Amino acid sequence: MDNPYQAPKSDIDNGELQKRSVFWKIYFFIITILSFIGMVSLLLSSGAGIIDYTEFVLLIIATAGLYGFVFTKKVLSPGFWVPFLVFYLIAGIAYEPLSSVNMREGMSDDVYYISVAIGYIFSLPGYYALYKYGQKSEQPWTNT
Repeated sequence: MDNPYQAPKSDIDNGELQKRSVFWKIYFFIITILSFIGMVSLLLSSGAGIIDYTEFVLLIIATAGLYGFVFTKKVLSPGFWVPFLVFYLIAGIAYEPLSSVNMREGMSDDVYYISVAIGYIFSLPGYYALYKYGQKSEQPWTNT
């Protein structure tokens, strides 16, 4: 005879979410802080316009996607993130020529281009995370 007080058995997999490494959590907080400090300083400078505010909105959306990837939370849908990533990359490349803000601020050409290259290299894991987050086969989309 079965114990009436025992929890029922089930074949349903509870689908524990995969945890991201500590690297991703550290990266998330560092890139978020640096990005928002940079964008706020650009928005407070003279010459900030609609392009700068649009880039700030895109940064907020990208940060939400990175958060979803790092902490395996559902933010919007997987079909949104890869097209957004393409648009975000194009907008990021087009940002400097379209913005009225002087981003060189007295830097020589060499120093400016090296700093831009370092910024893009440091951003690569974030772009990769948004790409992976947009895959339907990735966490958290596989657990329903």
